[in-house]
Amino acid sequence: MNISNNYKDYDEHEEKQETAVTRQMLMTLVDGKDFAIPFEEIVEISRIKVLTPVPEFPKYAPGVVQVGEYAVPAIDARARFGYAPTTDYERSCLVVTYDGEKRIGIIVDAVKRFRDTLVSDIQEAPQLNDEAYSRYITGMFQRKTENKICYIISPKLMYSLTEREALLGKDEPEEVPVPQNIEL
Repeated sequence: MNISNNYKDYDEHEEKQETAVTRQMLMTLVDGKDFAIPFEEIVEISRIKVLTPVPEFPKYAPGVVQVGEYAVPAIDARARFGYAPTTDYERSCLVVTYDGEKRIGIIVDAVKRFRDTLVSDIQEAPQLNDEAYSRYITGMFQRKTENKICYIISPKLMYSLTEREALLGKDEPEEVPVPQNIEL
């Protein structure tokens, strides 16, 4: 039996294979808008069984949820983004995240699916001054099938409070009037 090898016809410079670098995202829905959470930050996705209110928590954090051996602060994404807060926790989903320091539960209206997103399609976070959620966005990409924009949110940014906010138990710091044109 004769086996021929045609390697002499193969030019390795002729074929260039490009590997697509992707990032896996969890697609969620908050007030009818698409938001994504990076897969590497997600620990668990579940329903809310018991939500325990905590006095002096900000309005956007209705309490803590027991997840395994951890009591996790729950952040209502609707309230944090400036929408009407969630009223039906039984229909909502809890996405538990971990950033290397803290476990945080994010309450979303729905979890859609995991999606691989080309890193080359991810754009920088836009500066949206009129949208309350813009300060929690780390990037965005366009969903080509539906021609919709999806914003990538940072659980860490959603949880972070200024020291003043934590002390006041409010989601927005109080504005202190600054005296104007004082003459001595």
